Amino acid sequence: MARRSIVRVTEDPQDAGAWYRLGNAREDEGRDAEALACFERAVAIDPGHARAWNNLGAASQRLGDLRRAESAYRTARSRDPALLQSHLNLGRLHESRGDYARAAACYRAALTHHPDDGMLAHLLAAASGENTPRAPRQYVQALFDEQARGFDAHLVQELEYRIPEVLADLVRPALTRRPAQVLDLGCGTGLVGAALAAEGIELTGVDLSADMLHQAQKRGIYVRLIQADVLEGLAQCAGTSLAAVVAADMFIYVGELDELFAEASRALVQGGVFAFSIEALESGSYRLQPTGRYAHALDYVRALAGNCGLSVERIADARIRRQGQGYATGSVVLMRKA
Repeated sequence: MARRSIVRVTEDPQDAGAWYRLGNAREDEGRDAEALACFERAVAIDPGHARAWNNLGAASQRLGDLRRAESAYRTARSRDPALLQSHLNLGRLHESRGDYARAAACYRAALTHHPDDGMLAHLLAAASGENTPRAPRQYVQALFDEQARGFDAHLVQELEYRIPEVLADLVRPALTRRPAQVLDLGCGTGLVGAALAAEGIELTGVDLSADMLHQAQKRGIYVRLIQADVLEGLAQCAGTSLAAVVAADMFIYVGELDELFAEASRALVQGGVFAFSIEALESGSYRLQPTGRYAHALDYVRALAGNCGLSVERIADARIRRQGQGYATGSVVLMRKA
C-alpha cells in the first residue's frame, strides 16, 4: 500500500486521497511524524477531507499535541458530522482529561447519526453516570479486535498487569487431579493460559474477539478456543465437568453476575474452583464507571457465592493495572464448589 501511494503522490502531488492513504501506511508502520505530514498535505489540498482531518488528530494525539488533536477532531466532525471515529476520538480525548460531560456530549451527538450503535450507547452511559447490567457485545468485540495485535506489550509492560500470574498461583494448588479441565473466560491473547499451562491441565479459552483468539492460538496451549460470549461459552460445558473456571479482569465488562455465577457453579465438579479478579466498589452491587468498566462490591460476590453453592476460600487486595497516575485497585477471589 505504501509503495503504491508513493507512486501516486509522485505522479500527482495534488491527489489528496493518495496523501491520505500514504499517511495511513506510515501510521501502520508506527512512523507518526511522517503520517502527520501526509495528513497535513491531504487537508491542505482538500480541506473537506474529514477522514484525513480525523487521522491528523490521532497522529497529533500520539505525538503529544492534544490541543491540535482536539482542533482536528472538531474539524473532522464539521466536515462530516456522520463520521463515527471523529466523535469517538474527541470523546475519548475528553475522557483522558476527566471531562466526562464533554465526552458524553460527543457520544450523544454521534448517536444522532448512529442510533443503533451499542458501543456509543455504552460509552454514553459510562460518561453520564448511568448503570447498566453489562457492556454490549458489539462494544467488547470491537474494543479487543482493535487492541489484539499490541495487547500483551501494552498491558504487561506499560500497565504492569500481573493478575494472570496471581490467579494461576491461586488455582494451580487446587488442581490435584489430572487431567484437569480448566475454562478461561475472556481469555484474550492467552495470558492466563500461559501462566497456568502445565502437563495434565487442559485449557479451553472463550472470548468474543476473533483477533484475540488468533493471538491465543499462536501460544499452542489451548485444547479448544471458542468465539462466544462468556455465558455462551459456559453453556457449552457439561455439568460438573470443570476443575476450574478462571476470569482475569473480565468482570469489568459484565456488571450483573448472577447468571454467570450460577453457570460457573453448574459446570464445576465438586471441589472445583472459581477464581477471578474484580475492581473495587465500596458498597452496593456493581457500578459502571466513567472508564466504561464495571466495579463490584465484595459483599455482592459473597452473596452470589452463597446463592450458588460456592464457598469463599480467599480474597486478597490487588493492584489490577496502571490507570492514569496511579492504579486501578480491586481484589482477587478464590471460591470452591461445595
